[in-house]
Amino acid sequence: MDQSLIFNYLKRTRILEAPKAALATFGSTHIEYHLISPIDDLKDKTRLRQGEVVSHKPRIITPQTLAERFEGFGPESNEFADWLKSSYGEFLRALEYQFQNKGFSVQVVSESPKEVASRIQADIKSRELSNQAVIRCPDAAWSLALMKFTLDESARSFPVHLRDMERRGLFNPEKFQEDGHRREIESLFEKAVSGDKDILPVLGKKLKDYGLFPEYEDRYLSFF
Repeated sequence: MDQSLIFNYLKRTRILEAPKAALATFGSTHIEYHLISPIDDLKDKTRLRQGEVVSHKPRIITPQTLAERFEGFGPESNEFADWLKSSYGEFLRALEYQFQNKGFSVQVVSESPKEVASRIQADIKSRELSNQAVIRCPDAAWSLALMKFTLDESARSFPVHLRDMERRGLFNPEKFQEDGHRREIESLFEKAVSGDKDILPVLGKKLKDYGLFPEYEDRYLSFF
């Protein structure tokens, strides 16, 4: 799709009702949406698309997880991982958001878009619903409107999420390192469970080097 056409579609998109609260920091958020689109060749007819966007718990992207996205790129990827950790370890503030569209339905309603919007908004108000979105958009661009809405919600919630996570010390570089060690240990355990007994000495040494042996001792010794 041509970028000028996308821009034109988005210019004609209006958020008539937005969720009252930001996305949850430590859990999932469910937002019910109502996409209202006029139908050009049908007078006083409206296409109404409804469903639920689920925003999953935002995930912290650390230098380690960024580097892991470049697996299979040769030995330089390991050097890149080391560079990321040394250069950005203390300053990285990145979050990954994942959205899921559920319960999608579409119907043609014998009302004008304005009437449909007014009716839905009145229902939201009377029932005091908070996680609702009412969006008017061109019929051909409903998916663009929905995706932009989810991105805008992420942008609106991002400062709140950063603040909440920083209060809990989740951006602590030491925790980055500990999380990386745990992922490495779990990967070695998986290899051991699959029958690679040669990995056990390596696993034992890693557990001791990382100071995690007491925590994993019973699980490790079960292999012997």
